[in-house]
Amino acid sequence: MDTTISYQQPVSIFKWIFGFLFLLVGFLGIISLSLFGLIPFAFAYVLLKSEGTEVDLEAKTYRKTTALFGLKFGKWQSLDNPAYISVFNTTENITVRVVTAETTNSRPIIELNLFFENNRQVTIYNTEDVRHAFDVASHIADALMIDLLDATEKGNFKWVDKVQYRTNGEILHVD
Repeated sequence: MDTTISYQQPVSIFKWIFGFLFLLVGFLGIISLSLFGLIPFAFAYVLLKSEGTEVDLEAKTYRKTTALFGLKFGKWQSLDNPAYISVFNTTENITVRVVTAETTNSRPIIELNLFFENNRQVTIYNTEDVRHAFDVASHIADALMIDLLDATEKGNFKWVDKVQYRTNGEILHVD
């Protein structure tokens, strides 16, 4: 596995289409020497950017990223005394608003949260696949030499035997 783990929220096809339309209008505005051409650029930025997180396991740093056209920006921060990583089952809500209507759609996701000694947490990854979530969490836990917590069942948090998971691929809980 790569030493840098990266998660970036995908940009929907509709945002890509409208974002590029705003870019086109902005370029046309700039070509015609109008300052109003900057406004569509701002709308394009809002539509085309995506948020995410990167963890450099070798340097033991992480950063929250904002990406635009594949270029990622963010300040690297030290992973000071990570305590454990948890695999957490939750839902992601997506709200869509139009002038007179609003709807919220939910979908189940698995989040990987890195906890520090002072109970500060950083969500570093999310996926819909439980097996993939445990694979990534095990990789991070081994690289940072921290424990792995299975929090996929509400109110039933258990520590995972990393050696058993790494050798046999099965989740065995320990006390």
